[in-house]
Amino acid sequence: MTRVLVAGATGRQGGAVVDRLRQRGHEPVAYVRDPDSDAAKALARDGVRLATGDLADAEALTRAAKGADAIFGLTVPFGENGTEEEIAQGRALADAAAAVDAHLVYSSVKGANGDVDVTVEHASAKQIVHRYLVSQGLRFTGIQPSYFMENALNVGFTRLNQGVYAFPLTADRKLDQVTTLDIAGMAVHAIENAEALNGRAIDVVSETLTSVEVAAVLSEVIGKDLPYEQIPIPMIRQWAGDETAELFQRFEDNREHTDVAALRAEFPDIGWHSYRDWAKTVDWDQVLAQKPEWG
Repeated sequence: MTRVLVAGATGRQGGAVVDRLRQRGHEPVAYVRDPDSDAAKALARDGVRLATGDLADAEALTRAAKGADAIFGLTVPFGENGTEEEIAQGRALADAAAAVDAHLVYSSVKGANGDVDVTVEHASAKQIVHRYLVSQGLRFTGIQPSYFMENALNVGFTRLNQGVYAFPLTADRKLDQVTTLDIAGMAVHAIENAEALNGRAIDVVSETLTSVEVAAVLSEVIGKDLPYEQIPIPMIRQWAGDETAELFQRFEDNREHTDVAALRAEFPDIGWHSYRDWAKTVDWDQVLAQKPEWG
């Protein structure tokens, strides 16, 4: 049994990693900011030990990681200081892993290990963190997810509760997508195979689909016709700002995609999910009843 400190354990990625670790017989320790939150209390009720601290607090992370064989970490761009704060989070993860000699599995973003500088702000921060991990000579594996399937659950954006599937890309433009279930599968595989995957950076993609294909899958699984409607990127800029608009413009312009068949062949034990597989795990009645977050 491996003890793993899981940063962001109350979020979708970290929560999926906790679940996968427990399924595989390991001991997750949930690193949470607020132990009194509903999500943290739910983890504690399930028997998961909690450790408290901020993502950018290297001392708290180091204390929490004592006795851990590995750390699963991610960084988030939503703090008051944006990119600067996210980079500080990554360095704190690295410093904590070095202090306790733990293997770090860092979840960043597809292509973060590339030589060409990324221009989208939140992605560029993750690229800087990846380079820092390399420069420190750490034992680490980079898990690099593509666009999350779970983003479809924000009906304020996708408008699924209005009888359509809305998205900013041209109908036939393909997009690499991933579910947090497969991110967790890859993360735990990296923890279990730390020596073999030390220093690797792995783009994680569950399936590559067009927006029309996504609409067809969701129509089938949800049980109602959901025609595709394209959201103009200028409207995205108005709703969500320049960074989000630039991200979708990069997706629109992209013509290179991950070889999913090769990825699955190299890592056959992940338990990969197609978009349909993932959609069947969702309680769509609950999703469609939610209040829109934006849009």
